[in-house]
Amino acid sequence: MIKIDKLIKEDIAQVVLLEEQFLGETLGVEMLENELDNEFMCFLSAKESKKVLGYIGAYVINGELEILNFVVDENFQRTGIGTLLFNELLNRYPNTKSVVLEVREQNEKGINFYKKNNFNVISKRKHYYKNGDDALVMMKEII
Repeated sequence: MIKIDKLIKEDIAQVVLLEEQFLGETLGVEMLENELDNEFMCFLSAKESKKVLGYIGAYVINGELEILNFVVDENFQRTGIGTLLFNELLNRYPNTKSVVLEVREQNEKGINFYKKNNFNVISKRKHYYKNGDDALVMMKEII
């Protein structure tokens, strides 16, 4: 059974591997460990037993969520884990007015997921990622 809960220090190594494998870059162990107790951050993981299948991390400031990283193991995509993580993030912050994020322009799966969840492209950031890829900035407004 998949459980969504706050990310714990013991799971950070698995999260970094997921980021490296499926995003091509990582926030890193040090950043994740330092930010775990930050009141303006929320990191949630989706686990089955002790295996991390996905996670989402966001800044939470004045009714706005800014998603930093969001990844689901490729072997478990299209199983609802991403939706569970995203919905749990929103449930934890019921006064959220908007959600914003950057997504690699070539990440069709991610873009489709966000569009399905009522995100719109609001701008583009050229050469945003370390490898020079562009990012689309997407936003979801919550009424």
